Amino acid sequence: MIIAIVTGTGLQHEIKNKIYSFRGHIQVKKYVDDADLLESESIVLNEALLSAIKAHPSVRHVQSSAYRTAILKSSNYFDGCVLKGLDEHFDANRLGSYLTAGKFFQKRKGSESDSMVISAHHARVLDVKVGDRLAVHFIREAPKPPLLRYLYISGIYESGVEDVDKQFAWVDIDVIRSVNRWETDEVGALEVFIKEGSKPEEVAAELSAVLPFDLQAVSAQMAFRQLFQWMDLFDINILIIIIVMVVVSAINLSSALMILIVERTRMIGLLKALGAENALITKIFLYKAFVVLTRGLFIGNVVALGYAWMQREWKIIKLDQTAYFVDSVPVHFEPVWILSVNVGTLAVCLLILLLPARYISAIPAAKVLKFE
Repeated sequence: MIIAIVTGTGLQHEIKNKIYSFRGHIQVKKYVDDADLLESESIVLNEALLSAIKAHPSVRHVQSSAYRTAILKSSNYFDGCVLKGLDEHFDANRLGSYLTAGKFFQKRKGSESDSMVISAHHARVLDVKVGDRLAVHFIREAPKPPLLRYLYISGIYESGVEDVDKQFAWVDIDVIRSVNRWETDEVGALEVFIKEGSKPEEVAAELSAVLPFDLQAVSAQMAFRQLFQWMDLFDINILIIIIVMVVVSAINLSSALMILIVERTRMIGLLKALGAENALITKIFLYKAFVVLTRGLFIGNVVALGYAWMQREWKIIKLDQTAYFVDSVPVHFEPVWILSVNVGTLAVCLLILLLPARYISAIPAAKVLKFE
């Protein structure tokens, strides 16, 4: 049960962290009917808007971004992508954990950066590496010809989330501003990162209430509905596993207690003859079952938590990253969950053990002693 909890919640935690790293918990952008649309009209960034967002007690960090579709072309190959422009406030530590080669582009004072970070997927398709130059074509409405920019590859990242790796590359936000002919105070969206324990959907709803009428706050859960619905199924799977394991444990323990009672029938009869009440004898057998149960829980906790620790440190069991978005079984320790399972298992098993223990009251002392 503990293994199911630490691995199930670990997978949820790891995938959610990746999604939040790449787009924030919440995005504030122009109101459109399709909340999934990446490219949108610009937002004029001003102190009043930033203050309204940062005033929320759950908001931890705010950064600007912008999106623009483009075609990347190397010497022999080309591939489509969405360029995500990052401002100088982006969380480099969070995104940096996904870099597999090179480094982030350096912003240059007074001009846009001439570098970009592409995914390992794009690097394979285009057959390029760090330091190579790519021709970046920005498609415009006809009859305008595409705009061309040349950018050097400063780094390569790999998230393990196929939808991200196949779609996104990172550039200086000034590149997007230049292509879109935006002013320096215009951005495509504001990415909001919230504090641990806060719920993105609730914070997004509260932010929407204080934003101007033409802006909307879109949570990651809304933007990636299917992925989050898939992760919600983990909770159901974990619950089913816990219920099945508790039922099996209770049945096995009840059977063992029943066998113990049958084997000690003469002792029960003798105790009754000496004046012991049924309640006292029942307590004796329940105490014996309690000792066995707690010993089993202790051994189970040591084995399960030991495995979880080794998996976290050495990543013993690997996964198909294209299917599960991670390359090994992730582990996340939730003390409340672990404690609740132990206490719940102990309580349920002891309650179920009351059923076979009632057999004690049906044992007639006189007949047992006479038979003996």
